[in-house]
Formats: sequence, C-alpha cells, structure tokens
Amino acid sequence: MRIARIPRTVVLRAAVGLALCVGPLVAAAPASAAGTRYYVDCSAGDDAAAGTSATTPWRTLAKVSGTTFHPGDSVLLRSGVTCNGVLAPQGSGTATAPITVSTYGGSARASLAGGGARATVFLHNVQGWELHNLDVSDTITPDSTARTGIYVLLSDYGTGSHYVVDNVKVHDVTGLDSTGPDAEDSGGIVLKAAGSAKPTTFNGITVSNSTVSDTDGYGIATESQWSKRDLFPSGENSYVPMTGVRITGNQLSNQGGDGIVVQNGTAPEIDHNVVDGFGLRAAAYHSGVWVWNSDNAVMEYNEVAHGASAPPMMAFDADGANSHITYQYNYSHDNGGGFLAFCTAPGQLSDGVVARYNTSVNDHDATYGGLTFPVVFNGCGVTMTDLDFYGNTVQTSVAKALIGNYGQSVVNYHDNVFVGAPGGSTIDDPVSTFDHNTYRNITQIPTGDTNPAHKR
Repeated sequence: MRIARIPRTVVLRAAVGLALCVGPLVAAAPASAAGTRYYVDCSAGDDAAAGTSATTPWRTLAKVSGTTFHPGDSVLLRSGVTCNGVLAPQGSGTATAPITVSTYGGSARASLAGGGARATVFLHNVQGWELHNLDVSDTITPDSTARTGIYVLLSDYGTGSHYVVDNVKVHDVTGLDSTGPDAEDSGGIVLKAAGSAKPTTFNGITVSNSTVSDTDGYGIATESQWSKRDLFPSGENSYVPMTGVRITGNQLSNQGGDGIVVQNGTAPEIDHNVVDGFGLRAAAYHSGVWVWNSDNAVMEYNEVAHGASAPPMMAFDADGANSHITYQYNYSHDNGGGFLAFCTAPGQLSDGVVARYNTSVNDHDATYGGLTFPVVFNGCGVTMTDLDFYGNTVQTSVAKALIGNYGQSVVNYHDNVFVGAPGGSTIDDPVSTFDHNTYRNITQIPTGDTNPAHKR
C-alpha cells in the first residue's frame, strides 16, 4: 500500500532529533594561501607597532578598518579579549586565497562589541572573506534604530564571490522589526545585494556552525534589490539570483523576527539548523525557515520551535515568487502560529512546492484579527500552483483547527498521518485533494478521500 511510506517519517524524525541533539561541529579556520598575518590585541597592543607578529600586535579595530588587505592575508584577534568598535576592513580575497578573520592565543573566541554602531562587522563592496571563531554583539539602550551584527553589503558591485561565516556567536544586537530589500535591516547575519546601476549578487555564501541569539528583524538572511522577474513583476531592477548559498548547522534562539530566510536564491540549501523562539518582538508576520523569490530551494533536517502566536508565526512558509521549493525531513513543534503556510501575496506568483516527510508535533492554531490560522494554512489572496503535501505526520493535542484553506490554491494531500486533539480537530479545505491519508481525532474526514487508512 502507498501508506507504507509513513513509517519512514517516524524513523527520520528520530534521526533528525539525534542529529540536532548532537549539535553542530566546530570547524577550525582553514589554512589560507600564503599571505601576511596581522595580530590584534585590544588589551595590550599598539597601533604604531608592525602588527605582523604576536609580540607586535595592533590595538584597535580602527587600525584594522583603515588597512587594505590582500588575498591570503589574515587578521587574528587575541583570544578572550573584547575589541570595542566596528570591524570594516578593506580589500578582497579569492576563493582559493581568502582573507580570514579569526583568533589567536587560546580557544576562547575573540569578542567584537559594536556599542550601538549600524553594524559591528561591516563588509562593504569586498569579496573573498571568511569569519571564524568570533563573538559579535551590538548592544545599546533600545532607540528604534536598525542594527546588524554581521552585515555584508554589495552596492552596484557586480558579483561578489566567497563569503564564509563559521563558528561565530552573534548575540544581543539591539535593533527593531525592520526587514525587506528597501529597508534598513536589523538582524544577526545579513548579506544584501543593493543598488540600481550595476547588476549585483553573491556567488558562494556559507553560514555554518554558528549561534545567533537575541536579535531582531532577521536571524540569518540574504536579500536583494535585484528582484524583478515574471514571478515578481513588481520587483526592482532586473533579476540577478544568488548562487552557491548554504546555511547549515546553526543554532538560533530568541529571535525578534525571522529565523532563517534566503531571498533571490538559485538552489539554496538550508539544512540541519535549529530555530528556537522567533517572531517574539514583531508586529509583522515572520517564519522560522523560509525562502522568497527563489528557485529549487531545499530546506531539510531543520528543527523549528516556539514561534509566537500573535501575529501567528509559522514554522515554515511556502511564500511568494518561488519556483519548485522543497521542505523535507524537518521537525516542527510547539509553535504558536502553526507548522506550514502556503501563502503568496498580490504581485507575487509561486509555482511548485513539495512538503514531504516532515513531522509537526503540538503546533498550535491561532486566532488573530478575527481569522483562525490552522496548523497547516493555505490562502493569502493569490492562487499558488503545483502544491504537494505527502508523507508527513501532523500531530497535535492543542489545536482545534488542523488544516484550513482560505483561498483557491489546490494542495494534493496524500499518504500523510493527521492526528487531532482529544475531542477532535478540523480539516476545512473543500478545494484541495485528499488521498490515502491516515486520520485520528478528526471531526470530519474530507469527503474526497475515498481511501483513508483509519477513520477514528
């Protein structure tokens, strides 16, 4: 029987849980091609010194920011020492000879504290940079100003290549709920393609094995002002996609807005991340893991939990201007706003979503603005096409509304397990198709499912 695929979800859920409990591996900074090593000790260095040995280190980030570096160079900050100010160095490396920022003299991360700056680490119109083993913060009394821990900005630059953020801790960035290509963004780690004169994008972004906590706006994000295409006719400039994007093995917590989002990606990979708490200081809708204006994205083996309920924050969001995206082998639980939304707004089209082999446990429904948002929500005003939902387990003891459709998008629900709350949960979707699903504690089985495995 086709329903035999269902146990695979249970097995994969266990595997995902084990992998997430083990946590991300800490990767050492790779050895780069031959270049000059520059040392910085913000407690005992001297900006008048040579800076090229551990015995003659520079003292300030201002000295680093005033220096133009070359392929293969490295900037090494003293382990366990806090540097106040902004790291905004100049110069570019390459994929084979990147410029690396890391630590020396111990196992503890070096700390960079922005103290209210627009960004603590600011890489503007440079490429070929790697950041390893750093502690980044930007804390000040809240003042309704956008701030970002690590901000990579390309403006009318062309294609920037090779950006790596690995084993970095970004935390306590005082910002606000400000996101979007035309906004001054708040966030933990943000890479943005901007401008209008020269098509601009990224090729090669890796954010891995890092932690992001207590930030607002975005947790980890890419975005672009080069967004206009058939799926997004109201976008800006021409469409210039980002390639080689991977976000993997990261831990995010206490996020004011989104967890992880990739915009303008071609075949981006978002995998093995944990988002625990998102949308906690937001008036707009946000999600734990999602993509926008992207093609062939794969989001797998992620765990998303404890999203806010007002506005309802969905763990995952099949959003606007996307083509052929896949959510698979993810684990969602205890989210105030539910598991998954099929949602695209006017002016944005989407075609092709596969949600398969995911597990949702005790995600909530939510009532907001007079509308009930079920655990699986379909409908934001624009019809989406080619939507498949199969091999998933959706189980709740807390939500009365399990599935709902408030539009005309047809979702093909087949070979799933749906378990409602004691007393029964609703499936209210007269538009979509249902086949070979397993139902328990569902008040009324969809009439179109002529092959339900159980009717309890």
